[in-house]
Amino acid sequence: MRKTAAPMMLLLLVVVPLHAQDPPEADSLLLRYDLQEIVVQGETPVEERITTVQRLTVADLAPLEALSTDQLTRYLPSAHVQTNSRGETLLFLRNAGERQTAIFLDGALLNIPWDNRLDLGLIPAGLISRMTVTKGAPAIEYGTNVIGGAVNLVSPSFEYEGRLTELGLSYGTADAARAHLVHRGRAGAFSYTAAAGHARRDGLPLPNGTRLAYNQPGTGLRTNTDRRITNAFARGLYTFGDGTRLSLSVLHIDAEQGVAPEGHLPPEDARLWRYPLWRYTVGILSGEGYLTPQTHWKATAWTGDFSQHINAYGSLAFDRPRERQEDDDLTFGTRLALAQALGPGTVRLAINGFVSTHRQRDLVLGDDGRPLPGETFPRLTYRQETFSLGLAYEWPVTDRLQTTASAGYDVMRMPRTGDKPAWDPFSDYSFSAGARYDFEGGFFARGAVGRKTRFPTMRELFGEALNRFLLNPDLRPESALLAEVGLGLERPGLRLEVIPFLNRTSDTIDRINVTVDGERKRQRINLRGSRVLGVEMTAQARLHRYVQGTASLTLTDVKRLKDNPGESERLAEKPDAVGTALLRYAGPQGLSLQLDATYTGRAYSLDEDNTFVPLPRALSLNARIGYRLDDVVPGFTAELFARGDNLTDELVVTQLGLPGAGRMMQAGIEMSF
Repeated sequence: MRKTAAPMMLLLLVVVPLHAQDPPEADSLLLRYDLQEIVVQGETPVEERITTVQRLTVADLAPLEALSTDQLTRYLPSAHVQTNSRGETLLFLRNAGERQTAIFLDGALLNIPWDNRLDLGLIPAGLISRMTVTKGAPAIEYGTNVIGGAVNLVSPSFEYEGRLTELGLSYGTADAARAHLVHRGRAGAFSYTAAAGHARRDGLPLPNGTRLAYNQPGTGLRTNTDRRITNAFARGLYTFGDGTRLSLSVLHIDAEQGVAPEGHLPPEDARLWRYPLWRYTVGILSGEGYLTPQTHWKATAWTGDFSQHINAYGSLAFDRPRERQEDDDLTFGTRLALAQALGPGTVRLAINGFVSTHRQRDLVLGDDGRPLPGETFPRLTYRQETFSLGLAYEWPVTDRLQTTASAGYDVMRMPRTGDKPAWDPFSDYSFSAGARYDFEGGFFARGAVGRKTRFPTMRELFGEALNRFLLNPDLRPESALLAEVGLGLERPGLRLEVIPFLNRTSDTIDRINVTVDGERKRQRINLRGSRVLGVEMTAQARLHRYVQGTASLTLTDVKRLKDNPGESERLAEKPDAVGTALLRYAGPQGLSLQLDATYTGRAYSLDEDNTFVPLPRALSLNARIGYRLDDVVPGFTAELFARGDNLTDELVVTQLGLPGAGRMMQAGIEMSF
């Protein structure tokens, strides 16, 4: 009964972060500074009111005491976070594919274009002050491949004269330790941020009830789940006399981690992998201002230098790699958005583009861990060029009725394809249209419909993943028709919304298992299509001056469009429900309490015989207690805290053979001065 009633319980707890102002004493230490997205917010006020745009603020994120960004994004409405058999922790929104969702930092695309994905488990949470998610009909600002939505991660800024330093330390289960230091300042027109952090863990504890047939010799920590992340970040922002703002940022992440082997497969069939090197450096130049009083511009240019090594081992000792894949990616991207008042409304133009070069070398290693002598291991080069152009018009018909319509065109070229045959360019069109009407008493109704295409990634077309994938020379893009309706209520201290939505995808890219010459491999294929029909419910309420509640619940019905009557209608790892709930107390005497929960409904995973196996439903309960000490010495504030995640040691399985973490505890201190 407990599992059956879990979705309703989450909904009754009531809520997505509203924008009602919290009393200062109810917020985290981090609320001492103002947080603003400097450039490329991804939405204009009209579009934001018509499409689904939701935010998590610093007050929502800080109490989570997260080591990495994946632990933050799981609290976004309709979000499902999953760690796959490659060890990558990925975000799914409304059961869209992970390659259909774009992740940005301060307006720059973080997805690695080679596979259009980003391992959020290796992005430090300390870099993120807030995040914005956009779902439904795609906005023209985001460019290509955003069928599933876009998430903007926003780094901290400082809007007041003076300086502020923050230091956080924590320690917990499995020697999980975290330290981050942030210093910010502002003097006149110039402001800056400098940050550094380090996080590590020995592994993830196994929850009670875990039953793995293979690859788990002990009952303590999950095999090969250790992790280390070190990061540094710096940004400078200058505001000119006419209001024009220019910002330059640099982010560097250096990490390594193990990959949990699938527990339902014998070692010879499972991935026995480690990432001894995972390094990402991103530089971002951004700005915004006015060309004329009626013409607003905002732009971002960025470069990303990404390197990773994947070692493949022959035993669970992980002591002698047999193969190594070395990847290097260099990406240059740019975005320009213009908004011009025209007639009764505003016309908007968005131009996006990037060029990405992927270099890869696959090595066979000897007993000494070095490439086999006398063998030649060529370094293959792949390159893609992606361009997107979009035009939109926003027309506020009346004070209550607002409308928008857009059209766009996307292109992807592949001028270099390594040792594989050349491919013709991909191209396709997109469109969207929507409207919103505001009634008396804070009630509103909105609706939007759009079409967007997701091109196959270079890895899907050409990547063999250390000989585990069979390439498909006939792989095609997938396109989706997206529609949603929002019905809601906005009043001081209360926001409720119900959002029925439809995602109808043609030529859905999926994966099957095949046997070639007695060897089992995986292959990308195009299905006839798929359909996601669902409803997203969100709410937020201030229950008392010092108490607020938030919750979201998304119910979906996912079906594959069958080519033959005997085929299954299921798709892998698409839960029929996801939900979050949070209740927070922050009183005037420094005591704070938070209870939060995440729920994952029924999903199915594909086994090696192409049979769908049910995964367990799971409700994870978490809690935090903190006590703030204000002005211990003049100008010094500290908060002592303790947090527990998955307190009931629930078995959470998001993919067959890959259980999530069991109960984890941590305690620490956050200081500002």
